[in-house]
Amino acid sequence: MQPSLPSALQNGLSLADVARLMDQPSVANRVDTADKVAEQLRTGKLTGPAEDMAKDILMRFAQDAEAAVRQAVAWQFRNNDRLPEALAVRLAEDVAEVAAPVLSYHAGFEDAFLTNVIGTGDQLKMAAIAVRRSVSTIVSDALIDAGDVAVMTCLLANSGAEITPDGLGRIVDRHGDTQSIATMVAGHPMLPAPVAWKLLGRVSAALMRDLAKRHKIPDLVLERCITRGREAAMMIMIRPMLADGTHLRGFMEQMHWQKQLTTDILFRMLCAGDLEAFITGMAVRCGITREAAAMMVMDERPVGLTAAFDQAGMKAWLIEPFRVALTVARRWSRPMIAAKRRDYQLEVLARVFEHCADTEERDVSDLILQVFDLRADRTVMEARDRLNLPAPRPC
Repeated sequence: MQPSLPSALQNGLSLADVARLMDQPSVANRVDTADKVAEQLRTGKLTGPAEDMAKDILMRFAQDAEAAVRQAVAWQFRNNDRLPEALAVRLAEDVAEVAAPVLSYHAGFEDAFLTNVIGTGDQLKMAAIAVRRSVSTIVSDALIDAGDVAVMTCLLANSGAEITPDGLGRIVDRHGDTQSIATMVAGHPMLPAPVAWKLLGRVSAALMRDLAKRHKIPDLVLERCITRGREAAMMIMIRPMLADGTHLRGFMEQMHWQKQLTTDILFRMLCAGDLEAFITGMAVRCGITREAAAMMVMDERPVGLTAAFDQAGMKAWLIEPFRVALTVARRWSRPMIAAKRRDYQLEVLARVFEHCADTEERDVSDLILQVFDLRADRTVMEARDRLNLPAPRPC
């Protein structure tokens, strides 16, 4: 190597450097050599045989057994647009920690190549692609369909990424239950009104009000969704108490005193599989023991549930969705629900919509809509598809 090294290359890579690399071919020396060769290419001072040799040296380092050496070559693409395309492709097809820098910084990749990389399913490589200076709608669509929450965070934070309105909707469908994702989508400048409706109840009250103002969402819908957001947060507080039940009744009584133990939240508890919370909540509303409430609501005869509704001061015409959900709950033991909560919820969703979705009673329709807050959209869609039910109306 030393005798055939063109003199033009020696400005950055001296003969002493070459001798040191040959005598002590350590990882550190190889990384240092790669840096110097790449810098000579970047300056544009190399021509002819010297340029060809420099590219050949980097290609050899890109095949080095040590990932640290290959990674050092990949990082050269951060501020060097004179490196060869073949080198970029070689590195992009390497393991993620080597490929990430070149996938992020090399501007020469075609969309078809990037979508092929996305198709491999490597989330770290997808995240690297998501932060590119420019991301086309073709590439962003591929990322949306395959990427996880971390990839979506990178994509949404990238001002150079083009995301279609349909793409924003798909992000919400897949990851909208993640608060950070919902918040980022809500602030996107291209957010269309249908996606804004989807976000209601998934972001903070302040953001919901901003969405309502931007997309002319009625105040009544807005306040209903803010209330549901508070109730969803309440459910998160309740669930840890179900482990031993020691403080559950006291918490329910506090909710009732604050007028927060609503029909809506009781329906949430029932459909989510939190039967102990539901029974205890009914007991508090009725002013009876937990055991008495369990006998009334779990009785297969309609008279028990009717009496419970009457004693709890709940509207009689809302009984039907509760009755349908309880029909499912009676077939499931507590251990079964604990082990297969999602399957339980899917069955409740399907049955409630099968029997109650066509009602003309507005209060019943609003109550049924609470079911949509229990699970991610794809779970709701799966339950609906079991019965070929129509898509739900927004909020």
